[in-house]
Amino acid sequence: MAWLPEAFLARMERQLGPDFPAFLASYHAPRATGLYVLPQRMAAEELAARLPGIGPPVPWARHGLYYDEQVVRPAKHPYYFAGAYYIQEPSAMLPAEWLPVRHGERVLDLCAAPGGKSVQLGSRLAGTGLLVVNDPHPERARALLKNVERYGLIQAVVLCETPDRIARAFPEFFDHVLVDAPCSGEGMFRKLPEMARSWRPEWVSAYARQQAEILAGAALCLRRGGHLVYSTCTFAEEENELQVAQFADKHSDFTVLATRRLWPHQVAGEGHFAALLRRGGARGDADQITTRPGPESASHDVRLRREVASAVAAWSSQVFGAADAWLRALPPGGRVVERSGHILWEHGELPHLQGLRVLRSGWLLGTITARRFRPSQALAMGLPKAMVADASRLDLTAMAHEGWETSVRYLRGETIPAPAGCSRGWVLVCVDGLALGWAQAAGTWLKNGYPPGWRWVDG
Repeated sequence: MAWLPEAFLARMERQLGPDFPAFLASYHAPRATGLYVLPQRMAAEELAARLPGIGPPVPWARHGLYYDEQVVRPAKHPYYFAGAYYIQEPSAMLPAEWLPVRHGERVLDLCAAPGGKSVQLGSRLAGTGLLVVNDPHPERARALLKNVERYGLIQAVVLCETPDRIARAFPEFFDHVLVDAPCSGEGMFRKLPEMARSWRPEWVSAYARQQAEILAGAALCLRRGGHLVYSTCTFAEEENELQVAQFADKHSDFTVLATRRLWPHQVAGEGHFAALLRRGGARGDADQITTRPGPESASHDVRLRREVASAVAAWSSQVFGAADAWLRALPPGGRVVERSGHILWEHGELPHLQGLRVLRSGWLLGTITARRFRPSQALAMGLPKAMVADASRLDLTAMAHEGWETSVRYLRGETIPAPAGCSRGWVLVCVDGLALGWAQAAGTWLKNGYPPGWRWVDG
């Protein structure tokens, strides 16, 4: 294979020995494609029944499914825009699956962009606890923010920071930390042959040094008794097994519980490495979790100016039929604040973020302009199912021709007909019970409120 670097092939032959011919042959096989289904939106079995070419399940991911790209284009379906699933390389589903995340816990995804593993972690938290996601590169962090909002991760805080600065702000704060580290990317060669052509052997040692620095910061963020998963999509031992061994040697309070390789010649996937570690110490009870008040004891700390609170109440009355109905969407144990015209729900246990580059400090509910409340796209995508059902809405179905066409028109940003009996005000546009976004009724038509950067692009 002329496009694979000779130095890479020589190293892989030494590393794999008798398995090397099978590894090499895997580059001639079709790539496996997969998606992760958010169970809060739709069961994997239901999605597989509705869309042709979906399935079978990914063995190492409870809500992962393979799909046949010759049969279905999942990125060109309204369910994708409704956040029902995240298109993800099957091997990449392993690291987040390995973290033993439970409801109510605090989780950090330190190298998160574009957000696939964050979506998995947020889905498992199911609107509880706290999820802090980060990427140090501004453009990648913005893509991460979009996916946090598309998939309704209402408990997420989005940062664009370095690991050492996060460690100073969150010392021993998290129950679990995921480090899907930047790496030499050898598992991407089949998908991106140009990456293989630009690869250099010295990348391995350069990335290994960077990974060691990231892991050192991650360790400082983890509480005693917490878990850390380290992962890469590369094959070099220096970035995987040796990296983990060196980290454990320097951090005697960490124990390596398990490591796993997914090789492209052994599984249907491009390959991944993951290691699960546990930090020992006084708080080392494996069953201990961060607790939070249940909904029955929840009270909402609303810190809004009177005119802002009145604007939100007026909007809530129009959309849900009651001025205080919007409070039912909020998780317990948090606060509602206004920051520069943005109305946000923030987690009550969130430490001070002053000095950090914060893209989003919580769930963006909407904005205030001229004493009018404008609901955000993040609010639409994060609403619980019961509130979606209660909203003033336009329900479409992707299973019918007319519903499909209207859904696509809305996602393109076009004007669509208003539902019967709705002459003015905000409307939640839905497809098969899943929220797509907002529109404003003006007579018999809806003024489209779908964000320009999210829209369906033909092709």
